[in-house]
Amino acid sequence: MCPLLTYYPTRSMTDFKIPPRSVKSVKSLDDLQLILSPLVGRDFVLSGAPRTDGSEMRKLICNTLDQHDPAEAARSGEYQIIPPRGKGIPRILRELIDTYVVTSGDNYNLQVWNRIPNSNSVLIQYASGEVIRCSDIRIVLIKVTDNKIQSIIITTPSFIEQEFGVFGKPTIKHQLMISDKKRSDIVSSENHILSEKDNSKLSYRLTDIYQGHDMSSGLLQEPKEEYLSIKSLTQIVASKLVGIKLDTADTKTRGQRLERITMELLGYSYEEMEVLQGQYPDVPDQLLEVKLQDSPTVDLGMHTPEVAEPLSEYSDITSQDIRYLIALANKTTGVIEGVVLMPGAKLGDYFTFVSETSFKCQRSIPMDFFNKQSGSCVIKQ
Repeated sequence: MCPLLTYYPTRSMTDFKIPPRSVKSVKSLDDLQLILSPLVGRDFVLSGAPRTDGSEMRKLICNTLDQHDPAEAARSGEYQIIPPRGKGIPRILRELIDTYVVTSGDNYNLQVWNRIPNSNSVLIQYASGEVIRCSDIRIVLIKVTDNKIQSIIITTPSFIEQEFGVFGKPTIKHQLMISDKKRSDIVSSENHILSEKDNSKLSYRLTDIYQGHDMSSGLLQEPKEEYLSIKSLTQIVASKLVGIKLDTADTKTRGQRLERITMELLGYSYEEMEVLQGQYPDVPDQLLEVKLQDSPTVDLGMHTPEVAEPLSEYSDITSQDIRYLIALANKTTGVIEGVVLMPGAKLGDYFTFVSETSFKCQRSIPMDFFNKQSGSCVIKQ
């Protein structure tokens, strides 16, 4: 296998996060095609970690652009970044580019974070009156097969929507921060588990005896009788998760594996797991939401227990009553070193909710679209 590529950019990656001095000075799509075409067929070894691969690809693209006189950078005081904390700003702002690494599967799920791609929302406001809008950001899709760059597609948000349909409604992403110290305290504790009792609202519905589950009753509805108590969930699930190794590289796949293991411990069949995929909470008949933590933040998804959010599927249950099981996995080895199990209302007593939410707009693209461009760098607009 080829070694990882080494790049020697003459300017830092940070420089490419500065906007161009004028929108008119950025490379045209034709220019980008000429500049990026030599990369087709080049070795690019995938690490198996999407974030790492994305970062390495940006380095390669920036290094290539740097050799072709990139647009002059705007000077301090000439522009203002509009989104709070710079959310939604593309990583290669200098040339109004966001890059995406496409690998395998029947479809590629294009995810654009913190901006609605084909909208007129302003990202950069210049003192001159000029602006950069979300719709101005070009999309560069790089297909990698067998550790080589198979094709490059340079396109626009408007083409994506015309060809494949509008981007999906923004999906809100809430996050929870677990500090290194708090994580260390949990991992080094006697049983490696931090738990709290259920909310009092559920007290009359709790049991310590597991009766199994009945798919015929409809798991998407509120169960009519009892839930396992957190005490029992600790014995049946949490204690058995500690020490398990999640043998996959990226957080998303590890999280999916963790959810399946949890449901296996509760006695679900593969078919039942498929029915429940994508539900909130993950295990509706136990009011159990399963999360993975292998970095400082835990992705909570569309629902947050920071406030008592009513759930339409339940008569009197809110997100604060949902029981959260968070597995603390070692990012390098994938081994689960500790577990948090408590109602959503208690999470804020130990951890920090991230104050601002992120969101993503998604559009599924058939893999055949990329395969048809094999061996070339093309413009689609």
